[in-house]
Amino acid sequence: MTRIAILGSGGATALLSAVLKEDPQIDEVVRKDDLRAAAGQADLIIGPWIENPQEARDTALAAIAAGVPYLSPSSSPDVVEAVLSLDAHAQSVGTLAVAGMGWSPGITNLMVKSAVASLDTAHRVRIGWVASSSASMSQAALSRALDLLTGESFVKQSGVRLNFPAGEQPEPIFFPEPVGWRNLRLARASEPLTLGATFPELKEIVVKGGLTDSVVEAIVRSSARLPAVGPLASRGLTDKLTRLVGRVRPATQPWSAVRADVTGIKDGRETTLTYGLVDQLPNLLVAPLVVAVKMLTSGADRPVGAMSPEAVFDPDEFFERLAYRGVRMAALQRFG
Repeated sequence: MTRIAILGSGGATALLSAVLKEDPQIDEVVRKDDLRAAAGQADLIIGPWIENPQEARDTALAAIAAGVPYLSPSSSPDVVEAVLSLDAHAQSVGTLAVAGMGWSPGITNLMVKSAVASLDTAHRVRIGWVASSSASMSQAALSRALDLLTGESFVKQSGVRLNFPAGEQPEPIFFPEPVGWRNLRLARASEPLTLGATFPELKEIVVKGGLTDSVVEAIVRSSARLPAVGPLASRGLTDKLTRLVGRVRPATQPWSAVRADVTGIKDGRETTLTYGLVDQLPNLLVAPLVVAVKMLTSGADRPVGAMSPEAVFDPDEFFERLAYRGVRMAALQRFG
């Protein structure tokens, strides 16, 4: 009997619950606000989409203490670091916690792992993501942009971790159609932290992101400069402004996308492998978690510890299962 507990109510929680309930190999799916209630009746726990690292650490710690495998879908690098800090405790208990199991991070980590395995050596990674702020899950996209396109970003350059202001250094990056060219900026991302630890030979790791609607993105980045609390609190004002903009601007295309470029040496020549993926945001939020659940409950031996996705999952099996759910990765041909 396979029982899945999903914590929280934000993000794509309702859709994730509905999709898992349709799986004939999953016997029960429950949504809980209290982890203590979930731990006693679950074979695997999916954490909430939260950005508070202390709350995330406490939640993961409680799951580990109960000996129940735990998946954290949060894209916040602070949350990812908080969960990974519990590695020794998870090992001592003999259970698994996976941090950053989503599309970026998550799918991106496994794109990079796949590319690294195809090269003789790898030394540079560039990741890009763009989220649609229209149609379904628009508030999830806006919350993501506010969290990841403001504050400080982490970048690995020449083997050294550096910090730069997020939302800066705009650069046009191409995604598979119908997304096409998008202007992306430095993002607060966990991939420079986790991929750098998993593949220490990588000397450069950069992540850039953006929204499909540049006007909405500009509003998000501008409002983040306001005080964090009070009547002009950035998040509350951002919600009001984006709702207003949504009424006066035509809807943008609903597609979101991710891309990973990995450069290294293959057969004595410098080679760049490029992978891309386009889908609607609800699928990108939910499908990686569904695949992770299926792989972790398949009966195969699981590692123990607190780990990032590339340390846990085989990319070939992951992308095969992801494609079965309709989310397909493509290898992009580079010209020039």
